[in-house]
Amino acid sequence: MKKRWSRLLTIGAGVLLGLGSAQAVKAADEAPAKPGYTLDFDDEFNGPTLDKSKWTDYYLPHWTADPETAKANYRFEDGKLIEYIAKDQKPWSPTLDGTVKSSAIMSFNKNWIHNFSGNSQILSNQKEWQGYVTKYGYFEIRAKLSDVGGGGHQAWWMVGMQDDTNDWFNSKQTAEIDVLETFFRRQNTWRIAAFGWNDPFFENQWELFEDPVPEGNPTKEYHTYGLDWEPGSLKFYYDGKLYKQINQAPDYPMGTILNIYTDAGSGKGNDIFPKSWSIDYFRVYKKNGGYDLPKTTLQNSASKKYVTLDPNSAAVQVTSEPTEYSTWQLVPKGRYFLIQNVATKELLHIEDMKDYVEHGKVPATHWSAQWQKITKDNQIYFVNRWQPNKTLAVDSTSSNLQNKDFTSPTADNLWNN
Repeated sequence: MKKRWSRLLTIGAGVLLGLGSAQAVKAADEAPAKPGYTLDFDDEFNGPTLDKSKWTDYYLPHWTADPETAKANYRFEDGKLIEYIAKDQKPWSPTLDGTVKSSAIMSFNKNWIHNFSGNSQILSNQKEWQGYVTKYGYFEIRAKLSDVGGGGHQAWWMVGMQDDTNDWFNSKQTAEIDVLETFFRRQNTWRIAAFGWNDPFFENQWELFEDPVPEGNPTKEYHTYGLDWEPGSLKFYYDGKLYKQINQAPDYPMGTILNIYTDAGSGKGNDIFPKSWSIDYFRVYKKNGGYDLPKTTLQNSASKKYVTLDPNSAAVQVTSEPTEYSTWQLVPKGRYFLIQNVATKELLHIEDMKDYVEHGKVPATHWSAQWQKITKDNQIYFVNRWQPNKTLAVDSTSSNLQNKDFTSPTADNLWNN
């Protein structure tokens, strides 16, 4: 069935995708083009069967002894995917998750992903498979939520693929982004959650938002839910309008899960069955310019001098003119940044607590190499995570970048933005 489009997505007052206002388009089976972006992945869910090159219909089967209990209930209807929980459906993993029932499709299958129970061994061995796994992009679904009430929720969430190691307990690529996790009993809210699990750079405790949607009735009408994932930020959009923002982001590939639950922390389910939600499409667009971090110089606002690495000195220099070693990238790591030299890949740090700032290939997890970037009157200053009383500064008596005590922004520790 053809899907009718009443408007193109507009984001953040119509600027994210370069559109000034909503525009009518003709009915189409394909996702519309978006200026400045390229469609990277989509499923319009036109049926009649699930595209198994893109999805598996088993929910985290490595965490259940009988993978068949993890198989989803779903159907295609009027060009939509309907996921549902049936009254006689079995719990998906009674050993680890009690009476929780789930119907899900996932864009991957891999052992150890999302070790929610802390279990020391998987329950059934799975062959690794990827339908769609990616890093960064604009993601969107159009959906109508369940109206059954009671305990349970529908969810669109993303999980880190743990490509650094298959050992969950040592992997640092374990983040979870719950883009949409709306409880049945609170039908007109949008619940967002994020947690890094073992990731040292992303949300070391649960970040939760739940507020009423700006307009409309999500259980009676279809609405769009979007995630714009870029280095250092996650922006959430409802019908093309900015809803929430998290100023942190994972920086590794993640897979997608679309599912519906009973119980699962959202309360005991009632006796209304089936419990279902309807998904019109899932789409991912990539920015045409890519997602490389910008390269910049760091110029002191008062002295106009540039931060410059000297390969022959342990101390970082400040120079009147930029050189090949004066270009840097600010690499977001949770709420902090690494300041990395483009030429040498070394980081600014204060590991040895010298009067001057050092440079080297210290581990990114060292707090001595992590800096909080604070903006004041269109200028910035950098405060060290390990020693929050220390800041980057310039002193007219020295050619070295200073590691100075910080009390407040002053001329010598402010930098051009």
